[in-house]
Amino acid sequence: MSLTPLDIHNREFSRSLRGYNPDEVDEFLDEIIEEFEKLYSDSRELQDRIDALTDQTKSYKAIEGTLQEIMALNQML
Repeated sequence: MSLTPLDIHNREFSRSLRGYNPDEVDEFLDEIIEEFEKLYSDSRELQDRIDALTDQTKSYKAIEGTLQEIMALNQML
């Protein structure tokens, strides 16, 4: 399962006697959400860039194959 910033935001914890201070936990979760959102966004942008570069590489490899075929044909002539 992939964890998203919304998952962190919506997470509920049970309260118990002598448990953690709920305000401190909420504040810390807010900090985590903020940092996670940045990392999540960066990750998505980098994946998009990887996809674009992969497509571009495939295109260049196709061109390279065509050029190699042309060179081979020219050597035969």
